[in-house]
Amino acid sequence: MTNTENETTDPPARRELRLMLAAEGHWPGPIEQKLDAYRAANLNEAIEAARGEYLEDATGTPEDEAYNQAVSDVVAAIGALLEGK
Repeated sequence: MTNTENETTDPPARRELRLMLAAEGHWPGPIEQKLDAYRAANLNEAIEAARGEYLEDATGTPEDEAYNQAVSDVVAAIGALLEGK
């Protein structure tokens, strides 16, 4: 289960940057596309980092299975952010 429903598509840091650039006459345009590309790259990097946390030598114990499920949930949550959900 992911809990990204309360995430906005315009987080506070991006909104602040957008307002600052708009005040200077630089918004919208290529800057918005760059921000979207950086966001996607960062989220993809986070997904890869999370995937690196899977237990490769899992013993099949309930604890190992729960840990790997938690990693899977994190990957899914980040993926939902990437998809804009």
